[in-house]
Amino acid sequence: MYLLLGVHLNMVVISTGLFNAARFKPAMQSTLYQNFYAYRANDGNTDGNAFHGSCQHTNREYVPWWMVDLLGLFVIEGIRLTNRMDPYPRRLRNFEIDIFEQDPRRLANFPNIRGQVCYNQTDPLDGGTYNYTCSDSIVGRYVRIVMRPGALELLHICEMEVLVSGSIIEEIDFQRKVNTKLLDSPFAELTLTSSFLCLRECLLQRPIDFCTALNWITSTGSCQLFSVNPYLDIAPNLTFSMETHFYIQMN
Repeated sequence: MYLLLGVHLNMVVISTGLFNAARFKPAMQSTLYQNFYAYRANDGNTDGNAFHGSCQHTNREYVPWWMVDLLGLFVIEGIRLTNRMDPYPRRLRNFEIDIFEQDPRRLANFPNIRGQVCYNQTDPLDGGTYNYTCSDSIVGRYVRIVMRPGALELLHICEMEVLVSGSIIEEIDFQRKVNTKLLDSPFAELTLTSSFLCLRECLLQRPIDFCTALNWITSTGSCQLFSVNPYLDIAPNLTFSMETHFYIQMN
């Protein structure tokens, strides 16, 4: 049995280049078609064939949408969008990508409202990956793609990367499992003096390696960093281990 504890961290990210702030962040969509979950559009998998399980998909609606919570205010410079590359890419049309500082679902008339628009397009979009630069930098937390087709239509994309130059504040909650170890291979391993420094290192590695989890081995000061999808079930890869605490990003 695992003892679960929560850890809340705030930090400011300053970057010398653009990085994707959306990967593995909480995602949501207007409706769910079969098992094409929202998280599939920001899991790092840019496979354009939706039948491979790499894309999100809504039901037919008048205003279908998908959105990601960046878990903090970021300076957003652009969007990298991967559309379907199977037989159905051109369903994506009459869409815009808009940005909000607060959760727009709490605002009146959602989803028929408009945030700060980074990009919009009327014509159908062909299959492929597209880079859209916002006309001006936009500070925001929630990034949405929404279709306004004027008729019942469905929305599906395979990856949305939100390219940012830094953050004003990022808020991350980690769940800690005491005496528990993740058996995967870490992408980095360091020797540090505290679990706090290990968590800090994980956050510093997010722009490059998308760190979302870590093992902290108290007896040796070993800090093992992992990039795992927090939406997926990793329980089979967890094992009991004295003096080791496992942390993972909460969604």
